[in-house]
Amino acid sequence: MSYIIKLISENCYIIPDDDGWLTTTKSQQEAIDIGLFDNMESADETAQSFSGGMTRGIDYIIQPVSKDRYHIVEIIIPEEIAPKLKDINSLIKNGKAHIFLTNVTTANDAMDGLTLYAVSTGKNAVLYKTTQYEVRKEAISQYLNKRFGDQWEIKLLPVQA
Repeated sequence: MSYIIKLISENCYIIPDDDGWLTTTKSQQEAIDIGLFDNMESADETAQSFSGGMTRGIDYIIQPVSKDRYHIVEIIIPEEIAPKLKDINSLIKNGKAHIFLTNVTTANDAMDGLTLYAVSTGKNAVLYKTTQYEVRKEAISQYLNKRFGDQWEIKLLPVQA
């Protein structure tokens, strides 16, 4: 796990500048790209040296960050086998329907150890980090094979931060 430092009152993040000094940015993504700390202690020490006397939780917070982004699971199938979904025509490109994986598991299903999938035009699309997707990949493939045979492919679309 990595960390970034957010200055609460200024609503900005501490990052290193080109000369190795500390500066700030309003962009959380920039802080993630260049201002990550490997552990909580070094982030805390940096915040303390940035402006002596700051108090964690009052003046600044240290936020855990993972560089593993979330992805939406896009399923691409031939137009002729596309299910009848609301607004499906807006998702058809070059004879292919670009639909999304949805989790329709109820509490009772979960209590029984089941995870149930469906497809949609984006409503309630599942978000998975790469490692989470890999754990579920076989079950997702089984669902898609049952639903669409071998006429499907998956793309993981990264979600913008």
